[in-house]
Amino acid sequence: MTEKATLRRLAEWVFGGVVLVVDTVFTVIRVVVWRSRWKPALTALRRYNKVVLNPVILKRGGKTVTAVHHVGRTSGRPYVTPVWAERSGQSFFIHLPYGTDVDWCRNVLAGGGCVLEREGVRYDAVAPVIVPAAEAEPHLSSASRRMHRLFGVESYLRLDIAPGVQAD
Repeated sequence: MTEKATLRRLAEWVFGGVVLVVDTVFTVIRVVVWRSRWKPALTALRRYNKVVLNPVILKRGGKTVTAVHHVGRTSGRPYVTPVWAERSGQSFFIHLPYGTDVDWCRNVLAGGGCVLEREGVRYDAVAPVIVPAAEAEPHLSSASRRMHRLFGVESYLRLDIAPGVQAD
């Protein structure tokens, strides 16, 4: 590996670490913003996540990150968005802390599905439907239920794994 490549990897690692530390500091602010539903603050938080945090999360991955591969409903461009999703049987439940009016969710609903990628496994997901928290929570772990209640999550996107796709 060249010296330039080594320095680039070090800079990416440091930058990624700094972003994650800053994100941790803002967690309390996020909780307050999500629970308050104050539109200007939600918009600012969404922009921060989209531009700064999401690329770092996608690069680092992890067990709690699910990548939603979707297509823009008007542009036709492919996008990838990291989300918190939990699998229950042949369905995934994705919490919607910003509500249902976010681009990636509208794209998935308009497209009738997407591809979900979790821990290197890709799932064709179909039949997207918004469900209230009361319907989704029985399918979630107790830790997820507590966290989502803290954030004031009111609805989830349920996606079914396409028939014929092997369940793990």
